[in-house]
Amino acid sequence: GSWWIPRLKLYSQWKSGLVGGVGNYLALTGNRLAAEDLIYAGIATHYVKSEKLDDLKSALAESTTSTSDDPNGDCVAGVLMSFHDHNVDTKSSFLSQNRADIDYAFDGKETMEEIIDALESMGEDSQFGQSTLNTLKLMSPTSLKVTLEGLKRGAKLSSVGEALQMEYRMSQAFMREGSDFYEGIRAALVD
Repeated sequence: GSWWIPRLKLYSQWKSGLVGGVGNYLALTGNRLAAEDLIYAGIATHYVKSEKLDDLKSALAESTTSTSDDPNGDCVAGVLMSFHDHNVDTKSSFLSQNRADIDYAFDGKETMEEIIDALESMGEDSQFGQSTLNTLKLMSPTSLKVTLEGLKRGAKLSSVGEALQMEYRMSQAFMREGSDFYEGIRAALVD
């Protein structure tokens, strides 16, 4: 199969906001999130439907040129809330529905082997366990291990600048000729 590096994030920022196994799960699997998941995880605060984005843009531009009624001078919060789709159901989000399994498999695990063992222990009947195992099998084993280590180290960093510096160094190391990530990309594009 093809190998792909899990998407690296600003570790110090993600770890502090994504409690339990959610941060590790997202960083290692690279799964995309729906609006419900983003709000559930606290990554987003508002959701605006696509067809309302032009109106939102105009309202935001108008609010910055008018006088705000907010004593703190926040002219954006009210506009965002007026466009926010209140029908977003975070209880039905993928992350919410699978939170117990995510935490079981990813929270507090020190190695990829521990994560794999936890997913395998869920059994063949676990749709979450099996689909997550299949996703992880498509990725570079080295990339997964380095990403997990980056998450652990990143949780100890004190600034976004330090996190970006670490992420940059990791990405450069992955691209060294002969690495399994480099070989995976080369094979996918050349072979």
